[in-house]
Amino acid sequence: MSDRTDRGVERRHKHPQKFPSVINLNVGGKVFATRLSTLTKYADSMLAVMFSGRHEVDKDAEGNYFIDRDGEFFGHILSFLRHEDLPPAEVAENVMKDAMFYGIHPLEDLLKSSPALFAEYVVRDNIRQKLSSYEDVKRKITALAKQQALDFSAISSVVKVVVSKNQPIPQDLQFSSKVHKQYFRRFKIYPSFESCFGKHYINIPADKVRGSPDDIMDLIASCLTNDLRKEGYRGHVKRESVYEEYNKIKTVSWTESEFHVCMCCHSFTFNWLETDIIGGKMKIGDVEK
Repeated sequence: MSDRTDRGVERRHKHPQKFPSVINLNVGGKVFATRLSTLTKYADSMLAVMFSGRHEVDKDAEGNYFIDRDGEFFGHILSFLRHEDLPPAEVAENVMKDAMFYGIHPLEDLLKSSPALFAEYVVRDNIRQKLSSYEDVKRKITALAKQQALDFSAISSVVKVVVSKNQPIPQDLQFSSKVHKQYFRRFKIYPSFESCFGKHYINIPADKVRGSPDDIMDLIASCLTNDLRKEGYRGHVKRESVYEEYNKIKTVSWTESEFHVCMCCHSFTFNWLETDIIGGKMKIGDVEK
């Protein structure tokens, strides 16, 4: 750090910015008035840090302290800081986002456990954590769906999400052709994932799923479709069998020493020109079996 910067920091500590006991605050164009003690109630919050005196706070043309964020729900933030009042259920999620932005953790924790948000911020989030690459998988699903629509001028797209286990071939099979044949009789072997599931697929290694993929992936598929619906996508999801004729398991062979056994598969269908699902199909957010 330069001498000039050091001196600047020293001056700020010696001469902290003074604030009046009553603060006029412009949040994204909406003006609020509250006590300084209200804004600094929780010492580790962004508001408390802003008005601690350690930082310069911008003002608007009328002299109100300014925060560059939508102020539509800031009144609910102040209500909690003043009286620990919680917002109505219909705006709870918006207030939750503001609480996270301002670092008001007590409000954040209370809202997460409220009936309006418990399912989304606790139950579904716990499920999302069971897939280590959840956000990346969601991004790939939509990217592949859009690419398929562009490639084929399609009004719908289908993306398959597969979980496979990399399973080494037992070494002792080489000593008995009979055992070798019986072992491989259980599998329908494909040379590649594309030959098995088509061009638009995502393969998830089983070790990326926390728990049994056969059980967990139904829940993850439901969370994915719920999130996609909230983002504005329309479609449905269906679980597909990983068994071929004669109950053979779909398997992708990579080398002579190992192959990838498919454990479960979910097919995500996107309807680009429909506002809802017709013909008895399920809405996004449900899993067909």
